[in-house]
Amino acid sequence: MGLKDYLNKIVVLDTDSRWLYIGTLKAIEEDCYTIEDVDAHDLKETTTSRQNYLIEVNAHGLVVNRKMVRVCKEKVVGISTLEEILEK
Repeated sequence: MGLKDYLNKIVVLDTDSRWLYIGTLKAIEEDCYTIEDVDAHDLKETTTSRQNYLIEVNAHGLVVNRKMVRVCKEKVVGISTLEEILEK
């Protein structure tokens, strides 16, 4: 699967920071990803692990708290569709 295959799908952007972004990938630019209808989640604000949070979102749906976010590619350590998240 190439990056363009992720366009217009709900994706998870794992970053090298405490932030996790889940939303619809709308654009892949030279230096960033643009996602819409985003759940921008600060993992420091919860005791739930990254994996457990993703399992909950996959099971119960996305809670949108941002209309659009541009995430710098240099911060992204992984990208997957929400459907690809496996339960333990």
